[in-house]
Amino acid sequence: MVSMNEMKTDNGYTDISVMAKDCILKIHDRVVKDEMSGVPSGFQQLDNITDGFEKGKVYIIGGRPCMGKEELILSMIINIITEDVPVLLFSTNHKMSDYVQRLLSIHCDIRTLCMHNGQMDAYEWERLDKNMDSIMYAPLFFHDSLDLPLNELIDTAHNCIKEKAIKIIFIDCLQMIDFDKWSESVHEKVAKVMYSLKQLACQADIPIVVGSMLGRGVEIRENLEGKQPFLSDLANSSYIEEIADVILMVHRPECYCIYKDETGREFYGVMELIVKKNSLKPVDCIYLKYQQNTGILYQDENGNIDTSKLVSLKELGADNKTINKLMNALDLEELPF
Repeated sequence: MVSMNEMKTDNGYTDISVMAKDCILKIHDRVVKDEMSGVPSGFQQLDNITDGFEKGKVYIIGGRPCMGKEELILSMIINIITEDVPVLLFSTNHKMSDYVQRLLSIHCDIRTLCMHNGQMDAYEWERLDKNMDSIMYAPLFFHDSLDLPLNELIDTAHNCIKEKAIKIIFIDCLQMIDFDKWSESVHEKVAKVMYSLKQLACQADIPIVVGSMLGRGVEIRENLEGKQPFLSDLANSSYIEEIADVILMVHRPECYCIYKDETGREFYGVMELIVKKNSLKPVDCIYLKYQQNTGILYQDENGNIDTSKLVSLKELGADNKTINKLMNALDLEELPF
């Protein structure tokens, strides 16, 4: 597959026919390999919409306190590292030991408080013994620092990518990254942090997933729709909205004593994962089941999952009208079966 630079003419522009040919061949290659382009989050409904965490993109996960934002991030990390994909997690809110304890609680299905104080029942001790090795020896790497300096983040990321072949980076809180210039406004700091993260994602060719605080506007608004977070609720939102490729919002209606919508859908133990921005792809709302005492998240079986089978060009057959049209339009003698 030729690169973008190779496609450009000496005058610096590219003909759409060249790009179209490359696009069709990439689509065919994806279908043949039967895999998404990005790192799977482990939540199929979300991956169907975003195509996984794609290289060079910045993903924002926003949520008010106690909505389960950290549990969602940790659940995604567990899903990824159990597939032997190396992950780097920057912790700006908690010690590494706290996150390890939380990871074990989620992965081993142990009540969070009981994990913390050691008051586990026999079945929980058994699950810990049985499942902890798959986490303890997984390719997960931590860096914790309160008010994490941006230059420290970038240097650590580059080193870990080089030494540990990291495929995806998670950062628990965007607003806790420090730009080290106190003379600048908060808005300017957030803008430069976001720009630097986007630059890091593109240069390293990996996805970066970042948790973000939300303002208190959600608390003031009324009814079900009002309590759902908006893009404008993101702290210093304008820069985040513009630079982020994908923005997800975490929301649990039951936290506001909303237990059912007008259609009768119940919100007991339900997390709404709202895709508010999805560069060149659709937006939607995904429902996950949430167990507050353990932090476990799993897919709501009532959600819509597209199970239609993808078809490669080879399966269409050489006499297919679509293939003949593509060959004529793209000036191809044959397609790569």
